[in-house]
Amino acid sequence: MELRTLRYLVAIADAGTITAAANKIHISQPALSRQMQELEAELGTKLFQRKRRAISLTANGTYLVNRARQILNLTETAIADITDENIIGGNLAIGLGESHLNRTVLRAVKQLLVAYPSIQLQLYSGNAAEITERLDQGLLDFGVVIDPTDTYKYAFSKIIGENLWGLLIPTNDPLASLPGISAPQISGQPLIVSERQPIVDMLQKWAGHHFSESQIVARYNLIYNAGLLAEAGLGYVVGISRLLNQEEMSLKFVPFSPKLATQMALIWTKNTPLSKAAQTFLLFFQQVNNQTS
Repeated sequence: MELRTLRYLVAIADAGTITAAANKIHISQPALSRQMQELEAELGTKLFQRKRRAISLTANGTYLVNRARQILNLTETAIADITDENIIGGNLAIGLGESHLNRTVLRAVKQLLVAYPSIQLQLYSGNAAEITERLDQGLLDFGVVIDPTDTYKYAFSKIIGENLWGLLIPTNDPLASLPGISAPQISGQPLIVSERQPIVDMLQKWAGHHFSESQIVARYNLIYNAGLLAEAGLGYVVGISRLLNQEEMSLKFVPFSPKLATQMALIWTKNTPLSKAAQTFLLFFQQVNNQTS
């Protein structure tokens, strides 16, 4: 199996059809089809479900495409690092959880890209589980995750600042007039909560017997659509402050009382060497983070 074949495979997955992929990578459609047939024969498995006008990946095809992306990314990074010792370039991929504390990371990113414009930035938004999965797969150089998150298997640097937890409540709801939400006040209320079980466990620890998982009417991974559900009156969103345009959605953030706050961390894999671009970003991040304290 050659790197060229993996590039062809990824191109087909991205384009959705062999014809579209062939046009994009400047190869004839019959030649590309033959390459994929030979790859399937070599591996002894089907990679595609072929339909009349499109194709879809089989489970084995999806697995191989994900691995191919990792291999190609690592190859390109290695080539960029060794071809010219004086040039810092290549790709830098960062996964971000939702928080205003991302400003620290993105200020460092801006400084990096101004200093080294040949670096190409890729941003991915997701929750901690999605980000750590992509980090483990080699698809990200760094992840930015919100506590509570297990960081024992990663190198990490805490980001200065904290995330304040509370409820996003429709502005016409009586609870919206309160300065804070106590544990007894969430008892029996319909709640829209993160799909991450550590967040649910954190809420249980804070609220004690006043909270039951039976109160959860919906779960979310990113908060925007959860806010729309709250606006529609389905329930109250458990989340952190300063994420949504509250005026746009007619919502108000009311913090928990007593205060519930968590930190964030920049994480990266311990045993995988960082590219020059990633090493340089880490230096910029540490400088910006120290200035924030």
